[in-house]
Amino acid sequence: MLDAFDFETQGKPTITICHDTFERAARHHATALGLPDLPLLIEPAPRAGNLTTNAGELAERTLERVVAALTAR
Repeated sequence: MLDAFDFETQGKPTITICHDTFERAARHHATALGLPDLPLLIEPAPRAGNLTTNAGELAERTLERVVAALTAR
């Protein structure tokens, strides 16, 4: 979050990736840093020790959002 803050305050766009279980904390932290609209990419957290994620599906589902966050400003 602090790296995103540093980059954003230098005018360099970011998108911060976090697990869904930490979304509330990430949004609170971003707001506390003065960046309430900081782009976040929320991924599902592993459940019950399952570390497998369909990375290809996740990439396809989020690609447009990542590109927009990094180029729209």
